Amino acid sequence: MPFRETLLNLAITAVLVLIITLVAILLKESRPVPVAAIPVGKAAPSAAAESGLPAAKAEFEVFPKAKLIESKNNEADTLRIKVKDSHEETVFTLYFADAPESSLTHPQLVQDQSRYFQISQDDVIKVGAEAATYVTGLLKDKPFTLLTRWEPVPDRSRYYALILVETEKGNVYLADLLMQKGYARLAGLSCDLPGGVKGADDYGLYLHKLSKEAREAKLGAWGVQ
Repeated sequence: MPFRETLLNLAITAVLVLIITLVAILLKESRPVPVAAIPVGKAAPSAAAESGLPAAKAEFEVFPKAKLIESKNNEADTLRIKVKDSHEETVFTLYFADAPESSLTHPQLVQDQSRYFQISQDDVIKVGAEAATYVTGLLKDKPFTLLTRWEPVPDRSRYYALILVETEKGNVYLADLLMQKGYARLAGLSCDLPGGVKGADDYGLYLHKLSKEAREAKLGAWGVQ
């Protein structure tokens, strides 16, 4: 092989090696830095700042005389509630449970729920309205306690909460009742239950069991033909 051709091949090889090295360096520098997982029961440090709402408290604040405020915007899992004797009303969203939407206000969520329950979007809205009616009747008829750490829902003027309903069989979380009737799926933000009764993972497994039983019994969204 002529000396000139050998030098040319060596130059091309050197350039290729340099390009590959530079690309590798750029890819390494552009790779996102892993973000530490947020422990269950603790709000994301940036959530309050992004939503403009106060940071979540470490412990649940308990309101045993909460009162449901009927509103056309209420959903089975998102409710306007008065927790004190003042005229102030607050919107709360349940931990753990995501009930079918009762309107097309959030079309992407309706599509997602349609795929999950394997029903049409029209049926999602229908079941969502049915679930909202059930919850309204339940909370108007029976006393309930609201528990919240004032953890803000990102990009929404509302807070996460647990709702404990007084029933004939004792106090039951609203999330339990929604799962039992096939009116919700296990989704959204989780938390450890107050008083160390159950951790988020254990309670989530329990709700999953209730949802599976509702599916097998073809209740709520699972019973749509």
